[in-house]
Amino acid sequence: KQMIIKTFKQVEQFLALHIPKNSQQTFPGEFGLKRAKHFLQLLGNPQEKIKVIHVAGTSGKGSTCYLISSLLASQGFKVGLHQSPHLTDVTERFQINNQNISKEDFVDYLNKIIPVINRKDVINHVSTKLTYFEILVGLAFYIFSEKKVDYAVMETGLGGWYDGTNVVTRPDKLSVITKIGLDHTAILGATIEKIALQKAMIITPKSQAISIYQEPKVEKVIRGVANIKEANIVFVNRLNRLNRLNRLGLIGEYQKENAGLALTAVYYLSLRDKFKINQKKIKQVFETAHFPGRFDVKKIKGKTVIFDGAHNPQKMEAFIKSLVKKYPGKKFNFLLAFKKGKDYKEMLKMIISLVGTSKIILTSFLTENQDMINASEKPEVINDQLNQLNRSQSVKSVGNKNFCSVPIIPDLKRAWDAILKEDGIIVVTGSLYLVGEIFRLINTTNTTNKQILSINKNK
Repeated sequence: KQMIIKTFKQVEQFLALHIPKNSQQTFPGEFGLKRAKHFLQLLGNPQEKIKVIHVAGTSGKGSTCYLISSLLASQGFKVGLHQSPHLTDVTERFQINNQNISKEDFVDYLNKIIPVINRKDVINHVSTKLTYFEILVGLAFYIFSEKKVDYAVMETGLGGWYDGTNVVTRPDKLSVITKIGLDHTAILGATIEKIALQKAMIITPKSQAISIYQEPKVEKVIRGVANIKEANIVFVNRLNRLNRLNRLGLIGEYQKENAGLALTAVYYLSLRDKFKINQKKIKQVFETAHFPGRFDVKKIKGKTVIFDGAHNPQKMEAFIKSLVKKYPGKKFNFLLAFKKGKDYKEMLKMIISLVGTSKIILTSFLTENQDMINASEKPEVINDQLNQLNRSQSVKSVGNKNFCSVPIIPDLKRAWDAILKEDGIIVVTGSLYLVGEIFRLINTTNTTNKQILSINKNK
């Protein structure tokens, strides 16, 4: 008897059964990719029925995907967008023209593929129980193919080579590579070259790839992979044409790079697929672009609050540069939590040497509605690190201010209430999961993106 899901609550319960318990299960490497391919085969290989733009990289993937999707939609196309993780609601992973699909739609499509998910196939004596991420990627390809999208923009979960999204063999898949840096080193390898290899392996044979300008050793790896695969690769600088375009709605210097990359991808597609670009519409996209959780400025209870999911030193550095540029001479109060295993020492250095930093509150999070159980590093551990940094001379403590007595409020709701009482600008950063959990707090009544977006539009 086939199980049928009726409510969204049941969806979350069903998906929770597939959340891996450890990173071995979360990132099963080559075997996971075989399993993902097997799953898609059982679904009729929907990923081969659509034109795919596949995006990998360490920093800027999310914004680049969002922009490519918005730009193509502005040209009159029907565009699927799959991103991860979601901030508040799993339907964010299935967008058509930058709108989440409805919960009803989501439940319908999930019910159609449940028999396939529940099959007890065994490949090479290993169970094929799919992970949460693999199910949702398969579902995204299935939904986009059923809805007959003109293009599907797919963000890799982690790495690229063995990622559940790396299942398209069509030579017209366009691979896009954003900035590569050190992150997830335990899984992807400890050197930047190894990481670059993982990302570059999304390039399909005899296809086109576009990468942001990379440091020489990274560029060398990407070129090497492209050569072996007889693929064509282009490296893009921050585009001059952007200076002619109006101001970027996405605040942040680094967004110019993502915008340049996204624009190049769309120009390439217009040449390949022979459509004429409407420049006015492109300009509109850049004026109104808003990507939740990335330099996301809201007015809450009369306070300016900036949310940014920066979770590695490369992202944090870019975020802080933009922060200082946009709010020179202002005071900042930080609410921080970092996921276990992140390089928080480097990120803390940047935060405490920022002249405007006036207060830091440390908190914690635990997500239950994501690809894996994401627990934050214990705030006490972060605090020890802060104290060490204070004692070492390597960091100029701001205006001789000492961050030895940092309030630790593990309970997220209490930490949020406490930071809202501070004077000055409030900054919530260190993890996209932290940002998502706070968004859930703000929107406990209604967790749709629309509501989050409307807070922004009315500021």
